[in-house]
Amino acid sequence: MNLEALINQHYSELNENDLHIVQYMMQHKESVKQMTITMLAKETLTSKSSVLRLTKKLGFSGFSEFKYALKDNDISNSLPATSFSSMQAIDLNGTAKLFNQQQIRPIIEHFHSAKNIYCYGTGWGQRTVLKNFNRGMIDLKKFPLLLESLSEFKVIVQRAVQPDDLVIIVSLSGDIKQTEQVTRLLKMKNIPILSITNLSNNVLASMATYNLYFQSTPVNYMGEDMYSLLPIFQLMDSLRREYVDYLMELDESN
Repeated sequence: MNLEALINQHYSELNENDLHIVQYMMQHKESVKQMTITMLAKETLTSKSSVLRLTKKLGFSGFSEFKYALKDNDISNSLPATSFSSMQAIDLNGTAKLFNQQQIRPIIEHFHSAKNIYCYGTGWGQRTVLKNFNRGMIDLKKFPLLLESLSEFKVIVQRAVQPDDLVIIVSLSGDIKQTEQVTRLLKMKNIPILSITNLSNNVLASMATYNLYFQSTPVNYMGEDMYSLLPIFQLMDSLRREYVDYLMELDESN
């Protein structure tokens, strides 16, 4: 289990009190693993019943099961890397674990059945990843359309995208300030969205129909956060491989 992924999955069910507890848990994950329900309620200035209701909204029978899952399956690495280069193996391993934890089959089935697939990356690096992914789809007779700019994205959503299509949005942070209006329009038009974002509690993932996560740990250099795009390439390659396996299964059944 990953706490951020669970929160994104159930975000629409959470009230203001739930989000207050969630914020504390995200900021103190290691401490929460050792807490009793009474201790967590005290630290968040809430009640045991509030904590219990939250864990049930997240899909657990109670706080004990939630805490066990948090201890047993949290993919976060407790030993931080000492350099940007040494983070590479940690991020790639984390991305692989995240992918294996997701329900991939519904995504693959929707990808296969979608009449049209539109792809948008919130930055040039993300668009480079999508270009590479789309080239890999040609041999599979699948032709996603890459939207090169925000203005093109807006026009396509307003005039062309239909509920039997699929929109893939790749973002490093999941911050949708620039694309919030068009993303909300997708939701209003009931257009399926596959969000691909860094592992965090983010607005884009909470609004999407499907979520896939990668792990890319930034380092701050000269006041700027630097990320590696390699985990995104890895995730998209994993998605392509799953689709190839799916097509082979279909061929065998026919």
